[in-house]
Amino acid sequence: MRFEELMNRYYQTFSENEKYVCRYIVEHKKDCCKKSIDEFAKECHVSKTMLVRFAKKLSLPGFGELKAMIRLETEEQMAVQDRLLEDVTGSYHKMIDDFYKRDLTGLFEKIRAAGRILIYGSGSAQSHVASEFKRIFLPANKPMFHIYGHDMVTALCKSAKHDDLVVIISLTGEEKSILALAEYLRLKQIPSVSITRMQNNSLAYLCGENLYIHSIRIPMEYGIDYEIVTPYFILIELLFLRYQIFINERK
Repeated sequence: MRFEELMNRYYQTFSENEKYVCRYIVEHKKDCCKKSIDEFAKECHVSKTMLVRFAKKLSLPGFGELKAMIRLETEEQMAVQDRLLEDVTGSYHKMIDDFYKRDLTGLFEKIRAAGRILIYGSGSAQSHVASEFKRIFLPANKPMFHIYGHDMVTALCKSAKHDDLVVIISLTGEEKSILALAEYLRLKQIPSVSITRMQNNSLAYLCGENLYIHSIRIPMEYGIDYEIVTPYFILIELLFLRYQIFINERK
């Protein structure tokens, strides 16, 4: 059992001094496992006897075992942080490798042939990506329109034409509104491109062209619910650079 679990289990039985020790440990875990019992007692303004009694209230044999528990948890947390960085950077490399292996001639032909490019992002982060797509591709000399907001899906359906290219940016590719949009575009034979997380999804099935990112969700022990969006921006920038190479080769 982890220190926080033990603390929560016995917290109501603690004295005010013991509650202070709890708070001190939570806020200074790295330092706590390095201090001797004398240093720890002095830092918390309590006696060594009180620290031993505190450890026993947590069902531990003594203060040494408490320090060992805190040190082990600190080392585990550091290992998780290292793995997270490795996973994130590894996902970038994997996406870039996959991107360069793909033949994008069909997609580039659609971009070149399009009269307009309409870009829609299904969420807040995806909307920012759509805006960046428009900014990066402006030198392509195409009319670009960034459409955002769930209430604009119907308007996008009505305004899309056969010579347009519609880019739909989503994470899961399973939102009902964007699936309705993709189904309409396929029915009307309007070219479409999906940009989603690398997984089987309904949006990719409905769109004529598909691009994928390798996405990483931050573990919940970091206290936030967040999925890294940087791969979208890397993908779009690489897409534009390869498109410029494609255009120059055609010239």
